This record gives sequence, structure tokens and C-alpha cells, in this order.
Amino acid sequence: MDFLQGQLEAKAAQRPEDAPERLFTEACLHGLRARLCDDVDSLDGYLSPQMAAMARKVADALEVPQLTPA
Repeated sequence: MDFLQGQLEAKAAQRPEDAPERLFTEACLHGLRARLCDDVDSLDGYLSPQMAAMARKVADALEVPQLTPA
């Protein structure tokens, strides 16, 4: 039984899909893409709610304020 548990843990370590660093990196990439394409609203269509919220925060942080002429 211990051997089987060790195998399962080893396989889980090889697939860090749920690692916080991976989630943050993916959110940054999705947010950057959305900001560059000026399509932030599309994030909700193809991402999980958690990932979409993180990507939206990244996209909002990348927004460049429009300067008004003086």
C-alpha cells in the first residue's frame, strides 16, 4: 500500500497543474494577451472563473491611462 501511495505522489509531483506559480504565470499571459488585443471581456468566455479574475487584474494593471491634451 505504501508503494502505491508513493507512486501516486510521484506522479502528482510531475504534473504541477495546480501549482500557484503556474496559475499566476498563465493568468499573466492571458491578461497580457487580452490587453494587447483590447479584448478583456473575452476572458470570461474561455477561462475558469478564478483564472479569469486573475487575468482581469493583470489586464487592468497593464492598462495605460489616456493622457488628455492640456
